[in-house]
Amino acid sequence: MRIFILGDLEGTAGVVDFNLQTYSDAKYYDQAKRLATLEVNALIDGVLEGGAEEVWFLDGHGPGGIDYELMHAEAQMIIGRPISAPWGLDESFDAFFLYGHHSMGNTERGVLCHSWSSRAIANCWLNGELIGEIGFNAAMAGSFGIPTVFISGDDTAIAETQQYVPNIVSVVTKKGLSQTSALSLAPAKARELLQAGGKTAMEKIGEIEPFTIDPPYEFITELLEEKAVDAKAQRSDVERLDSHRYKIVGETLIEIAHRR
Repeated sequence: MRIFILGDLEGTAGVVDFNLQTYSDAKYYDQAKRLATLEVNALIDGVLEGGAEEVWFLDGHGPGGIDYELMHAEAQMIIGRPISAPWGLDESFDAFFLYGHHSMGNTERGVLCHSWSSRAIANCWLNGELIGEIGFNAAMAGSFGIPTVFISGDDTAIAETQQYVPNIVSVVTKKGLSQTSALSLAPAKARELLQAGGKTAMEKIGEIEPFTIDPPYEFITELLEEKAVDAKAQRSDVERLDSHRYKIVGETLIEIAHRR
């Protein structure tokens, strides 16, 4: 079986601060990446124990959230920037895994919650419903007929995912207290649970249905700064809605991902 893992940094155990841990100039950025890498490796161990024959991993954290030197020997890594969705994901994969994710912007107690950009975006809506990276990426996988079978991150990220995939296998790495604080598992415990969760998720392939959102698509973005909308509104494919929001439309989620 072929497995695709999309990773992020914010859902890693012990990672709770943008300025100290997740931005590229953060004091503890390298440590956070190392913690994430070790968690991913544990997850991959479980996936392989569960019968995976090929595992692709995409580092989805903006400036990078993985120490590639420490990555699992069996991982095939999609690396480099810029890189556009669907990143090589296609119908040949059997399952989609979301590692280390965060809830959408403005989620109560959501640890490091944001929607694509913590510095630029306030909210996003797809076909009238608030959405973040979890729902969008699960739906994009679903458009290829691929089920999203696993999620790890803080408790609010897991709750968000369960709205789309109620029976998804999940690992809660921390419980949110605020956007920048949490009750976190120790790294060693998180790795233990991730390895077990990866194996369990492999057993659920065939039981969990792909999550899909029917086309056509209307994607609205609310930016934090009005001048940023001014720049977006110069494009012919963008409709400005008000001082801070703009809209794009498309027939596929790939199209939306490329233009949003």
